[in-house]
Amino acid sequence: MKKYFYPAAVLIVFSSIYWSLPFYFESSETVQKLALNTRDLFFKIRRLSSAEPGILKEIVFVSIDDESCRKLNARWPWSRRTFAVMIDELAARGARLIGLNVSFAGLEDGSSESSQILAQALRTHGNVVVGATFDESNRLVGPSPLIAEAAARVGYLEKIMDADLSIRRSYLVRPYAVQKIAGPGGLAAANAGGFFESSFPLQLVAGYSDGLEKNNPGYDRVLGLVTVGNAPRRAVFLEPDGSYTINYLAAESDFLTIPAWKVVQGKVSGSEIRNKMVLIGLRSSLFSDMHSTPFGIMSGIGIHANELISILSGRMLRFVPDKVTETIAWLVGLCVLGLYLSRRFWLGIAGSVAAVGGVFIGSQLLFAQDMVMEPFTALFGPFFATLAGFFANSLQLLLENKGLETKVIHDKLTGLYKYEYLRECLEEEWKRCLRAKSPVSVVMTDLDRFKQVNDTLGHEVGNDMIKRAGKVIQESARRYDVVSRYGGDEFVILLWHSSLEEAKIYRERLRDMYHTMVKTLEPALQGSSISIGVASFDPAKNPRTPPHPQALIEEADKDLFLDKQSHRS
Repeated sequence: MKKYFYPAAVLIVFSSIYWSLPFYFESSETVQKLALNTRDLFFKIRRLSSAEPGILKEIVFVSIDDESCRKLNARWPWSRRTFAVMIDELAARGARLIGLNVSFAGLEDGSSESSQILAQALRTHGNVVVGATFDESNRLVGPSPLIAEAAARVGYLEKIMDADLSIRRSYLVRPYAVQKIAGPGGLAAANAGGFFESSFPLQLVAGYSDGLEKNNPGYDRVLGLVTVGNAPRRAVFLEPDGSYTINYLAAESDFLTIPAWKVVQGKVSGSEIRNKMVLIGLRSSLFSDMHSTPFGIMSGIGIHANELISILSGRMLRFVPDKVTETIAWLVGLCVLGLYLSRRFWLGIAGSVAAVGGVFIGSQLLFAQDMVMEPFTALFGPFFATLAGFFANSLQLLLENKGLETKVIHDKLTGLYKYEYLRECLEEEWKRCLRAKSPVSVVMTDLDRFKQVNDTLGHEVGNDMIKRAGKVIQESARRYDVVSRYGGDEFVILLWHSSLEEAKIYRERLRDMYHTMVKTLEPALQGSSISIGVASFDPAKNPRTPPHPQALIEEADKDLFLDKQSHRS
């Protein structure tokens, strides 16, 4: 059973620490960023290994960029007349749906003329979605009434920005806490879930799905469910605040992109536009509508397009519950740690590689099916187990070495140091004394008439007497002095930084403590006594006497003999 104690203790400690970490992870901004970045990596890998969604070919970007500003000799913001021309050109080429990622709030140059021209273009096409924004007070600011009434739909453009300034989530709807009266353009919709605002991509989905009859998105706050479209009617489950995680399926470069100046000047082929969804928006680092995403920097229309694709394709992200992922990672970690504790290091390394690789591939296969088993959490289990395995093996090796060291340098009977260890210490102390000019003393002891104890009372009693004597000597010495068993009933003590006078004082203290101890023994042992010899080396007084450590021990042995003779006489 003893050999299983250490592995069991390691597994228990590992599990205790592991299950306490999720509480820390939830509050750590650094860990949260790392988890999000790990998931971003899975988005990139999936894009490289999976076929692009079929509906991607039905989306075209019209890019308002630096080149278009130069070609049209126009500065941003562009005139609403320019947008009217673009819509007319796209309508003439059969665009199925147009999304204007622009908010046309208020009047232009204090006049309604340009707004009327744009409104007429919106009515002519009949299926244009226009953007809206929220102000600093979180109130929706829609387009001017002329434009809002002419547009087929209006949706807000805002996204959710994470702590690392990347956009990974979006509000598909913004529910109101209380009932709201719809403003100009009828932006607020109401149903069983109360009033809510629809996002730009949600209105794009609705516009794409419109048949003969217009159908507005629906939202059930109780179920957290958004429904949109006619046939089929698509459903999206949301968080209570109306948010969800965007399933990025395409990078900016995957879309057919046409510069806005070509559209304005009528230099666009009808085959590029016919029956397509055309998203018009800013695509330049000089404009503010460029954002960090799992696929790098992406424009607002690029983000909206990914939302559009995921909803129309029915490819919303589904998340494995955190507790399930944590449990799987924990079980994998236990297996890895168990391999390390088997004391076959190569097996532990192989287990770590297999576990990390298996979890990585398994998580990626799930990710390819739009199922998210949080990669960071899943991979943390085997990684943490690997670190724990290294630490546990190192600690076990240290403990074993410590135990081996104890066996090598400690006397089995008394637990004191062996004489060989004391000699090594004395050699080192001798050199230090010569450098520092400080004294060192050696004390040798011998139990008087100990052979009689063995002969009359037996070796077991003799061994017990040796252990008792060793304990007294250990207690009489200072914490940093070295006490060793020389052999039989003889002991040697190395007194650090002690002069001959201090060694003699120690001798009397030890003799008194020994006599006090023997008085507590059985009568046959109460006559026991101890002989003690001392010797000292003080380089400050005489650096050449004795000439070496062995000579110091020999002097102590001679003094021991004299002390024993005095007892006998």
